[in-house]
Amino acid sequence: MPFYLEGQYAFPFLDMGYLGAEGYFGYADWDTSQTDFDPDNPEREVRVGLHYSHVVTPALRIGAFGAYSRTALVTDDLQREPYETIYGGLEAQYFFGDDFMLFGQAGVGNTFEFPPDQSSDDHEGFRDARFVRAGVTWFPLDSTAITFEYENASADSFLNGGDDSGDFSSFGLSGETVLPTDVPLEITYFARRDFYEISVGDVDLSDLTVGIGVRFLFGADTPRESWQNGRLLTAPRLPARSVDWLEALD
Repeated sequence: MPFYLEGQYAFPFLDMGYLGAEGYFGYADWDTSQTDFDPDNPEREVRVGLHYSHVVTPALRIGAFGAYSRTALVTDDLQREPYETIYGGLEAQYFFGDDFMLFGQAGVGNTFEFPPDQSSDDHEGFRDARFVRAGVTWFPLDSTAITFEYENASADSFLNGGDDSGDFSSFGLSGETVLPTDVPLEITYFARRDFYEISVGDVDLSDLTVGIGVRFLFGADTPRESWQNGRLLTAPRLPARSVDWLEALD
C-alpha cells in the first residue's frame, strides 16, 4: 500500500511575512508479481521546499518559493543517480473573510541530474518546463476545510532525448477535519486525478489516487486558524510527479 509523510514549519519573519520549509516522502509498494508489472513504475519520491510569503494586507499574501525533488523507480537505488529536479516561482493567497481562501502558484523548473544510463546528449525529464496551480479552500465549519485545486505543467524536452514534449494536468479535491481530542489532531482525506500526455505515440497515462491520513496542527486549533496564522502553500506536485512516470511513458 502506498504511503507518504509530509510536514511544514513556518514562522513570522521580520514582522513582514512568513518564512517556512516543507518536506515530503512518498513510497509506492507495487505488486511486482503481476504478469504485466512495469519495473519503470515510480517507487520513491523525496521533495523539499522553501517558501517566503509577504503580508501585503491582512487578506493578501504574495511570496516566492523553491523546491527540489528526487525520484527513484522500482529498479533503482535511491542512493545512486536518480532523476533530480529543481523548480520555483511565485505564489499568492487571498482570504475572503473567514469562509474562503484563493491561492495560486506559477513558475519554471528543470531536471538537472539523470540516471547513469542516459548520455549527456539525450537528457530527459522536466526540462525547459513551466507550471501553474490554482485553487480555492472553503471553511464550512471551524473544524473543517475543503479544497479544490487544478494544476498544469508542460515540458518542452521531456522524452526521447528531449525531442518530445509533455503536458500534464491534475484535478484534486481534499479536506481536513479536526478531531474532538485534547491535542490538535486532524484527519485528512483526498482524491486526485492526474493526466500525463506526450507529443508523440499513444502511451498517455492517467493516475487516480485517493487517500486518508492524520495531521498534527501546531500553533492553531482549527484549519482556518492555521491558514490565517501563517500556514504556507506546499510546492506544486506535477514538476516532480511527471518525472516519476517518465520511464513508464517512454
